[in-house]
Amino acid sequence: MMIEASSKWYSGMRMHVIAPARYQPQSKPRSKRPIVITVVLVVFAIGAVNFLRPLPTPVATLTVPVPVDAGDPAIAWPGGGQAAIAADGYGLLGTNGTLTPLATASIAKVITALCVLQKQPLAVGQTGPVYTISTGDVAIYQNYANEDGSLIPVVAGEQLTEYQALEALMLPSANNIADSLVRWVFGSQQAYAAYATNFLDQHELNDTHIGTDASGFDPSTTSTASNLTSLGLLALKNPVLMQIAGKSSATLPVVGRVTNYDTILNVHGITGLKTGNNDADPGAFLFTANALVGGVTIPLTGSVMGAPDLNTALQDSTELVASMQQGFEQVTIAKPAQTVGKLQSIWGASAPIVSEKPLQLVRWKATPLTATHTLHANVRSGTIGSVKIAAGKTQTESTLKLAHSLAGPSFWWRLTRH
Repeated sequence: MMIEASSKWYSGMRMHVIAPARYQPQSKPRSKRPIVITVVLVVFAIGAVNFLRPLPTPVATLTVPVPVDAGDPAIAWPGGGQAAIAADGYGLLGTNGTLTPLATASIAKVITALCVLQKQPLAVGQTGPVYTISTGDVAIYQNYANEDGSLIPVVAGEQLTEYQALEALMLPSANNIADSLVRWVFGSQQAYAAYATNFLDQHELNDTHIGTDASGFDPSTTSTASNLTSLGLLALKNPVLMQIAGKSSATLPVVGRVTNYDTILNVHGITGLKTGNNDADPGAFLFTANALVGGVTIPLTGSVMGAPDLNTALQDSTELVASMQQGFEQVTIAKPAQTVGKLQSIWGASAPIVSEKPLQLVRWKATPLTATHTLHANVRSGTIGSVKIAAGKTQTESTLKLAHSLAGPSFWWRLTRH
């Protein structure tokens, strides 16, 4: 009985079974050392790359003080006709009047002389081949005598060297010797005319025409003041011709002593060159001269055409050349070791750039100055380039150097630069 009762009691009870807790082992805290090491390695790598990569090229800035031009010089141009001026190394400097071709008169003999000296060159001190006066040469003399042209007397059998013939051509302006000389050297007047025309073409003297004689007595030989001035630049290059043109007199066979028609020789530095006058052009003069500016000698040339007479042309030329000499000036852009710029680095270091030599030149006042330069990145040698100053065809240049070496960047700057 008791067992039954007990069984019923148990069957009526709710049973709550508590399951035991599952075992979970406790994990240890993770170490931060690998992350720190990685960060350190990355920072070290970045710093090493920064430190070892090439340095940026410093920037060079030039501040060369280039003066402005001084304006047009006051040139004493003739009151009439036409004129032009030039200087060796500077070219044509100016013209005045209407440049229409006029008769060159005896200035044509400069073309004759240059062509002869090109065909049969002479060095200073040489006299060249010897020519014998023929009956044909005597006839040429007589023809010019009949026309009242400038000449020197000749006789058959007389001998002249090439140098003496050129003296007769340039000093007493002997028309007969001009025509005889081109026949001796070129064979005929026609052959000379072809040679001279080619000579003019080579030198781009396109407004000059060779006429029927070599003397310029006939008005068919024509040119302009600018072309004649360019011809003067060519004459300046020939020392034999300039030596002869600079003589006040010479002694020749038969005629004896002859004098230079250039009566203003040595006035205002005039060194030559040739007078000219005929009925078509009563007064013309092609001159050469020297100007001394700042210790520099500048060979000048110029021409006057269409003056009323030869004396006027000579007077106009003296005034013209005197005013030309005032048209030049010496310009100093930089003295030796003068600072003309700066080399600047992005890490803050800088060094002055200086001119090794003086930058100095003589310029025609109306010619502007221009500056050009070359720079390179090799700053260890101290030489970083060069600079050139030009005024037309004349120029001066100097090497550019550092006044002192450029300081390098600090260790920290190289390590931390961006």
